[in-house]
Amino acid sequence: MFFLSKILGQQVKDSRSRPVGTLDDIVVSLQRKYPSATKLLVKSGRRKMLLPWDLVRSFEESQTMLRLPAEDLKEVQPVDNEIFLAGDILDKQIVDTEGHKLIRVNDLQLARANGSLRVVGVDIGSGAIMRRLGLSRLAERLSRRVQPTLLDWKTVEPVGGEAAGVKLKVTHDKLALLHPADIADIANELSPEERMAVVESLDAEVAADMVEEMDPHFQAALLNDLDERKAAALLSNMDPDDAADLLADLPEEKAATLLTLMRKKEARDVRELLAYDEETAGGIMTTEYVAIPPGMTAGEAIDKLRELEPGAETINYVYVIDDDDHLVGVFSLRDLILARRDQKVEEFMERHLISVRDDAGQVDVAQAIAKYNLLAVPVTDKENKMRGIITVDDAIDIILPLTWKKRLPKIFG
Repeated sequence: MFFLSKILGQQVKDSRSRPVGTLDDIVVSLQRKYPSATKLLVKSGRRKMLLPWDLVRSFEESQTMLRLPAEDLKEVQPVDNEIFLAGDILDKQIVDTEGHKLIRVNDLQLARANGSLRVVGVDIGSGAIMRRLGLSRLAERLSRRVQPTLLDWKTVEPVGGEAAGVKLKVTHDKLALLHPADIADIANELSPEERMAVVESLDAEVAADMVEEMDPHFQAALLNDLDERKAAALLSNMDPDDAADLLADLPEEKAATLLTLMRKKEARDVRELLAYDEETAGGIMTTEYVAIPPGMTAGEAIDKLRELEPGAETINYVYVIDDDDHLVGVFSLRDLILARRDQKVEEFMERHLISVRDDAGQVDVAQAIAKYNLLAVPVTDKENKMRGIITVDDAIDIILPLTWKKRLPKIFG
């Protein structure tokens, strides 16, 4: 086992035992679960040479021996998915995917494996700092008295950066497995460049869910930094109400441009929401809901749900509207499951509806949801035409500040 801090600065010698320089950094590939060394950066005076790891004949904590004489050494360049351990990781923040947080890397643990050198652990403790200051004995003593601070590399992930001028491309597979709210918490603490790298590497839907959960100030900044077509694609994958809120925080010219680049249906939904005052029910509703005609049977309704569910905000309630879009009824999934397949919806739907007008105030909406214990409330216009729904999590956003909402259990995600 080696610690990176202990081997940096060691002597590098050629095949004739002549000094070539000192070890300045190690480059590893992120293609494997435990990154393996692919290159070494050797410093000689003011000059730095990047050499392939295949040239290493022997590697010890005291020195590195190469296979060729100095005059035969040929430099190489870094490639995608390679990082410099000292330059890109040491003293930087990376993601602890088990703890759902950012951590600072104080040192890296390396180990030999199959003739190569692999990164196996991350040291985040104060002992690593002492080791780097030359206080190794004190660091060892301290490690016996306190809980180990080594994290398995497979539970962490870099968040982006620059490697010798080559942009680091990271897939963020581990990060994508976290809840979008956890990814958003991490993204809120990143630099704008790192935040953008994370968004661009995630699956489109995961990225959209993450942005919805981010701090509003960072949302607007992110969209301004992104390429306009990528920003428009991101907005198209967001819930219409969240996309509308975000566009409302942008300069009018920028918002108009992004709207023209969005997918047509999503842009139409967002424009409809932007027409409402943001303090009204229409301003916080979403247009993604499930609605069916009263003459449809329970069996047909189930088939329809299978078809529409991926695009719906919630299917806890299914709304019944007539040919003129008037809201005439509602039923729950329980009602649907208990109904006979040939039974018409109008026979078991609830006709006595709790709804709010699209011009109602936000407090009235929240009170209605709380009073009647609803998971969602339909929004209608003055002619009782269905316009959208407001879900309970949106109502919580109204009642509770963002900082308090994040302390609640994530039961609505």
